[in-house]
Amino acid sequence: MHVVARARLVLARRPWLYWAVVGALAAVLTTGVHDRLAALERARHDWGVTRSVLVAERTLEPGDTIAVRTVEFPVALVPPGAVSVLEQPVELRRRVGEGEVLTELDIDATSGPAARAASGTVVVALSDPLSRSVDIGISVQVAADGLVIAESATVVDAIDDVVFVAVALSEGPTVAAAAQQGTAALLYLP
Repeated sequence: MHVVARARLVLARRPWLYWAVVGALAAVLTTGVHDRLAALERARHDWGVTRSVLVAERTLEPGDTIAVRTVEFPVALVPPGAVSVLEQPVELRRRVGEGEVLTELDIDATSGPAARAASGTVVVALSDPLSRSVDIGISVQVAADGLVIAESATVVDAIDDVVFVAVALSEGPTVAAAAQQGTAALLYLP
């Protein structure tokens, strides 16, 4: 007689044997899961003290509504400037990925185009009808009359055909004058 047929015959005559095997397998599985959870808890305890930080629930772009949740992180993994609580309405300065810890560099409590600019920069409005769908936060250069007048600029806002760029404080007057004359153009960097 075939082995499988013989096993079925034995189990049909003795159903308690079937349930004993099922119970033993369940006990082995339960013990394995319990050991894994205990090992995980030991590893978590080994990291030491934890701190509550805000983590992005989804990928957030500048101007998006901030969607965050509070998570306990080991202090060793918390980045400098991590935010634990949002006390007032804030705006994002730059893109934050899903699951990324929110830091003071990512948010700004002020509003308007200057809120997204880095310190030491000024924001200049340029009219560019071809830049209606420009991404906030990308690096650009500003050129006028065939010359680059701002080597490093960042797009901080765009409203219709007006693009707001943050440029170095020393380049601000030159870029503003070119914008006023209508000769300023954005050069997009790869």
